[in-house]
Amino acid sequence: MDFFKRYGAIGGSQPQSPTETIQRMADRADTSTLLEDKRAAVLGLKGLSREYKKDVGEVALDTLLKVLKEDSEDHNLLKAILETLNNLCARDSPGGTSPETGATLVDPVADKFSQAILHDSDDVISIFLGLLGDADFYVRYYTVQLLSALHMCAGEELQQRVLVSPTGVGRLVDLLSDQRDIIRNEGIQLLIAMTRSNADIQKIVAFENAFDYLLGIVDEEGGVRGNIIVQDCLQLLHNLLNYNVSNQNFFRETSGIQRLPSLLVTDPSQTAAGRSGHPMPDGDEDLEWTSQHALNMLVVLDIIRMLIQPGNTNTQSNQTAMQQCGIIPPLLQLALAYEAPSTVRSQALYAIGDVIRAHQANQSLFQRILITTAVEDDSDPSNQRAIPEPAIVIVIRLAVGKHPTTVSANEYYIVRAAATHLVQAYVGGNADAQLALAATLTPPGDIGTITEPEQHQSAGSLIVSVLLDWREASKEDVWRVWYAALLLSTILRDHNECKEQALKITLGDASKGEEPFPLINEIMSQARQATQHGADVRVSIAMLTLISGWLVNFPKGVSVFLDESANVSFIVEQISGSTGINALVQGVTAFMLGLVYQFDIDPESPMSRESLYPIISKRVGADQLLIRVQRLRDSKEFQYAVGLAAGTYSSAYGGTPAEVYFDSVFADLFKMHYESFRAAVRLGPNEAMANPNYAYLHGGMAGYAGSATSGSAPGTPRMGATAISRAASPSGGAVGSVHESAPINRTPAEQTVAKSEFDALHAKFVEQASQIAELKHELETSAAQAQATLDMAKSVSDDSASLAQERQQRALVEAERDEQANEIARLRAQLDDAQKQLVASQENPQPTSNAGDVARIAELEQQLSVLKLEGSQHEANWQSQRDELQKKLANAEKQVVKAAAAGRNTNKKKEQQQATELVTLENDVKAKDEQIAKLTAQVTELSEKAKQLDLVDELKERLAGLEKEQEDLLVYLADQEQQAKDNRAKLRGYGEAIPPSDDEGEDEDDEDDEE
Repeated sequence: MDFFKRYGAIGGSQPQSPTETIQRMADRADTSTLLEDKRAAVLGLKGLSREYKKDVGEVALDTLLKVLKEDSEDHNLLKAILETLNNLCARDSPGGTSPETGATLVDPVADKFSQAILHDSDDVISIFLGLLGDADFYVRYYTVQLLSALHMCAGEELQQRVLVSPTGVGRLVDLLSDQRDIIRNEGIQLLIAMTRSNADIQKIVAFENAFDYLLGIVDEEGGVRGNIIVQDCLQLLHNLLNYNVSNQNFFRETSGIQRLPSLLVTDPSQTAAGRSGHPMPDGDEDLEWTSQHALNMLVVLDIIRMLIQPGNTNTQSNQTAMQQCGIIPPLLQLALAYEAPSTVRSQALYAIGDVIRAHQANQSLFQRILITTAVEDDSDPSNQRAIPEPAIVIVIRLAVGKHPTTVSANEYYIVRAAATHLVQAYVGGNADAQLALAATLTPPGDIGTITEPEQHQSAGSLIVSVLLDWREASKEDVWRVWYAALLLSTILRDHNECKEQALKITLGDASKGEEPFPLINEIMSQARQATQHGADVRVSIAMLTLISGWLVNFPKGVSVFLDESANVSFIVEQISGSTGINALVQGVTAFMLGLVYQFDIDPESPMSRESLYPIISKRVGADQLLIRVQRLRDSKEFQYAVGLAAGTYSSAYGGTPAEVYFDSVFADLFKMHYESFRAAVRLGPNEAMANPNYAYLHGGMAGYAGSATSGSAPGTPRMGATAISRAASPSGGAVGSVHESAPINRTPAEQTVAKSEFDALHAKFVEQASQIAELKHELETSAAQAQATLDMAKSVSDDSASLAQERQQRALVEAERDEQANEIARLRAQLDDAQKQLVASQENPQPTSNAGDVARIAELEQQLSVLKLEGSQHEANWQSQRDELQKKLANAEKQVVKAAAAGRNTNKKKEQQQATELVTLENDVKAKDEQIAKLTAQVTELSEKAKQLDLVDELKERLAGLEKEQEDLLVYLADQEQQAKDNRAKLRGYGEAIPPSDDEGEDEDDEDDEE
């Protein structure tokens, strides 16, 4: 306000208000004819638009847009207008987001003006898009900034306007090739915002060669080790590919995937792994990872994973392309870079898992990869030897091995989770890989081998060592034990040969008199000790869930498990306990007891189902057992495992989640067998054996299917004819239940039969069941064939009726067509006869009895008479016109003759008159010369006076120009004065002793006087 107090209107003493000044400048910009005047007015509005944003926008926005449309050739004027519009449309908060909440802030003033620009009737957005091609730096820069501000306020509307413009998106993509970095960077930011959720713009930008532009900029800026511009380019590339199948195909077809490995290799010396297989360099050679480098690499890895998401139609093709371009070695190199951040390493491991998941060729390639590392010799620590190891062994070591001393256990959790994900992807659908890993499951030499160098152990031996020495492992990191159990569950999952291989592992040296102890019982013993000693509950849960998965569909394993009586006692103790027992452990042990009861069908089992049933029904109680399991299912810890697969994706960028207790393998197992578990524990041992729903328990679980069928609960077994026939079979049943296998009456028999007689009856029964099944099949086939014959006969009958109807309709149509053809022929014949008769009547008129022909002839004669009448009239007119023309020609000839005679008589008179006139004209010329001389003198005198008047006008114009310059200067001084005041206020805010200026002194005096 100091400006308006100090300076009033030009030529007046009253101060101007801001609104009046803005209105005056807007009027000048609107009505001035000189560019200098418009430029000065716009500059004044620009200076006031920062402090009086609302007033300038309401008064001058339409004027600014009008001047922009009319005078877009002047760059100085354009720069001033664009900068003013930027001030009006820019939100007051930097970035447009709240620093506290991150939510988008709303600026009603900026949004209002942005909407006004977008809804301009003359489509000013097309003008802005055209200005993007202007060569002037400031015009292009301010235009990009203005479009960014408009997109922040009204993104969807601006995107629609850009799509309507034929070259709109192309102009935006051209910004990527601008040699001026500032404009290029602003263009990248604008494209990031516009491609975040608009698939149409994504496609157009991609087909405008944006992929090459972006990857070229990344290379120019130093690759992933570059600055934030690299991150912006990669983010824009991510936006173009995200949820856009056509762009992903185009990226693959234009060899974009082939350029991804080069983005992963930052330095070949950074890891132990690499294509060349050289050992890891010394610590002095490690390359430093900056936060920007890590962010850039994370975006690259996210792009790789996005291209191979499970379930997409292009995933298989993208996996093949990545394998062919050699992307796995640099990913392994990155995953094993110990100096790299844990987030980067984990995402690299996830990416490898996604590349090889459900892809046999990639899994085979990964299986053949060997990594050479430098290991210290035990006998001579100073000597190092190179040991090539399979990549899968290194990955398992990452999952269950010791974490680096420079990284905390909680931070290293995400690396363990990612390594486990890679192992699961490697064995998923790959039975040979499961067998190969199961073959490495060997018992450790002595308890305590976990303290030995990890490089000396195989993958399976390391997993077993961590599980058995859980006390030492959990002191350092409890997740070592948790992931060791998960890896062993993954190896044994749905593969009885692997379970058999693991069941053969025993502990104890027979040469020393120690009794061999199976591994499954040793792990159960360690779980019992962990529970009794109050260890982390995750240790007990991990081991118990491992054993649960081991026992499913594996009756031999159940027999070995029941051979140790302490196992059942511990389970019952946990289920029945009321205080001091974890609810999650109770739920897992209850589910395990149900599985043991469900799959205890081995004839050599030390504890039959008849022995287990009283424990479930009386000692524990079926209802209590179900309640324990139901509480486990409803717990938030288990629901977290079901929904998020044990942190595989949820914790990729974070620390250790507090909710992780169960792994994805157990969650899937629980969902598959929950309903069958509920049904089994409520039935007696013999009822369960006779129930068709559990026929899969016989003969290797024949007929069992884990997936639910229509109308059944999840996990309900699906039965077939083979399973039903086996339901009545007592083979494999426990002693004492052989004679109770009849599936119909379910009442136990009081008499027994000899085994030979039973075998004969059983063979006869099986034969009859087979014959019944065959007869049923034949009856079903015959019924199906009969039904098909009936359907075919019905169809043929319907077709015949339809064909007959169509033929009848066709005959009617053909009859109508023939009638019409005959009528046309008759009419044509009558017409020909009438024409012939007409000609004949004209030549030899004769009376005729045909009334129609007479009428026609009369009509023709009438027409002929009319034509004759018209012809006679035209002929009369032509004759009258000819007579008139002849009369005019005769008169003209007479006048010519008279004129010639008169001309000869008047020639002499004319000559005399001409001589007299000549003398008169000479006298007139002399008089005119004298007058001209006088007028010349007067003109000279007037010219001198005109020069004096021109000088006066010039002085007036100069005076007007000085007045305008004075007004512009006053505006500029006001702007500068305001900036100086703001700077002084800032300096005082920083603690500088800045004395008050004269203006501030005067303002204070005025305030004192007012007080």
